Amino acid sequence: MEISNLNDIITDPIYYLENFCIAFNQYVQVYFFIFKYIFVIVLFGCGILTLLKARGIYFNFRKFTSEKEEIKVASLTKPRLIVGTLYIVVGFGILFNYLIYFLIWFLDPIPDRLIFGFFSLDEIDPYALNRISDINLAIFPHEKTIYYIIAIFSFIGTVHICFSIYLYFNRVKKPRVAFVYLVSYVPWSILFGFTTFMPLML
Repeated sequence: MEISNLNDIITDPIYYLENFCIAFNQYVQVYFFIFKYIFVIVLFGCGILTLLKARGIYFNFRKFTSEKEEIKVASLTKPRLIVGTLYIVVGFGILFNYLIYFLIWFLDPIPDRLIFGFFSLDEIDPYALNRISDINLAIFPHEKTIYYIIAIFSFIGTVHICFSIYLYFNRVKKPRVAFVYLVSYVPWSILFGFTTFMPLML
């Protein structure tokens, strides 16, 4: 076998892997572009449904005029009004990007993205690790791919936390289920980062 053919066999897998990474990176960019607007629509939907739920509770109990009933109505409607309004405000903030910039700045001091610490245990060059952990420093396609995969997991964790809060305020009979669901995804977001995906949605 000629040396050139042997070199082709050795380098071809790397070549195909890099091409796959390039295609995957393009897919992820489209993924976050589309899911940004889907996420905004879902947030608007959650906010509107929560406000409608609060309105329904108010009209169901407005015929009662006793102080006890008024306290009950207030305890049921006020949290929903706050959460419903908050979801709509967050939706607008993500749609126009100003909330994304604020969250990146506000959440930056939180010690998250601990997943990158596991890479450092594998004797990876610190300079290469920096390129993996910061999309702006990435040079090779596979470095961006690693970041994008972690960003997807980060996005999944954030979405689940948002919906857990929504379920907690709308499933009055079983708030414990929503709370457990919320607590289970907070460590997930600490591991993959609360803001890892956010620059990709700008």
